Amino acid sequence: MWTIHFEEVVITAPAPKRTEPRDFLIPYPDYAITRETIEEYKFSLTKNFLQMIPGVFVIDEIQGVSIYLRSFGVISTPMILIDGVMSDPDALLLLPVDAIENIALAKGVNATIFGIRGTNGVISVTTRRGGGGLSEKFNHTVYTPLGYQKPAEFYSPKYETLEAKRSVIPDYRTTIFWKPDLVISDDGKVSFDFYTSDFRATYSVVIEGITDDGRIVRQVEKIRVEL
Repeated sequence: MWTIHFEEVVITAPAPKRTEPRDFLIPYPDYAITRETIEEYKFSLTKNFLQMIPGVFVIDEIQGVSIYLRSFGVISTPMILIDGVMSDPDALLLLPVDAIENIALAKGVNATIFGIRGTNGVISVTTRRGGGGLSEKFNHTVYTPLGYQKPAEFYSPKYETLEAKRSVIPDYRTTIFWKPDLVISDDGKVSFDFYTSDFRATYSVVIEGITDDGRIVRQVEKIRVEL
């Protein structure tokens, strides 16, 4: 019995990268459609992506839709899986495109992991969240309006008594006045009053609104306050 000791061997070559995705149940598919391909072609029907797979064709028959696979010159009916669950062609074709993460095909040796059920080939679809969860659509956006909002009451000091007017507490507010519900009278005038802070400064008065016919109004003026 001989024992041979080799010196240390360092492998520097990078590991090979697979170009095909690893499906939910098919480690090495014969053909796969990735999410990137789905977003590139932007077909509206799952049927269109199935027809991209070599040997797969969809036929509308009297009893319903059928999916066939031509493999090694033989036409057969492949097993269909959606997130690992056996399904029928109708369920697959009704699956929204934006719910699909990838589609993988296995046949021959690569389908033997499914035993006798994979004899005719396997089409496995993995949804984006493993349970049919939908994601963003290509031509849609989600917008959630705020809906009815009760106007907030802006705090403004009230100097209703002589003691309040003579208060020694300084007023250093930066935002002096805000009122979101001013209504212009029929003669085109509106009035309001407010107290300034204890700063000697120039105040910016910003008036914004909308007219009865939908036009946006915005005006900026200046007020100089000197104590």
